[in-house]
Amino acid sequence: MSYFIPIDKEEQLVVVLALYILELLDDPKPKRMKVLRFIKNREMVRFYNDDMELRSNGEEKWMNDFSWARKDVKESFLLTMPEFGIWQLTDRGRQWLLQKAKTWADLYEKHPDSKVDFLRRCRRLNEMFFTHMILLGKGADIRKKPKQPSNP
Repeated sequence: MSYFIPIDKEEQLVVVLALYILELLDDPKPKRMKVLRFIKNREMVRFYNDDMELRSNGEEKWMNDFSWARKDVKESFLLTMPEFGIWQLTDRGRQWLLQKAKTWADLYEKHPDSKVDFLRRCRRLNEMFFTHMILLGKGADIRKKPKQPSNP
């Protein structure tokens, strides 16, 4: 049976989660490249062969995709840019993420098989991202990267 965990635009979710965690790590106003490196280092998304191809601006495709996602997140008032190149989570963004994580965690607790359905439907989001969201929804400390994404 399938239990639907809602998926928004995947890159947008990742950007907001990364900003939230960076804020917990005492970096409430990270520069763009720090956010992008954090996403990659935390292994929060699936990467594909063409993601490393360079765009005309000299940037890897995945970085360019996430930079455009930032624009959409900003237009939704989930983040602000107090200075050029600085990304900062808004109160609205924080509340949006926490509510979403709580919803996911509640559903996952009732229907653990929702994880399989979720991962099957995602292009970019992976098990590590899912684990972060479930832990956040349960109120756990997510400053450290979870060790075993298969057992949140």
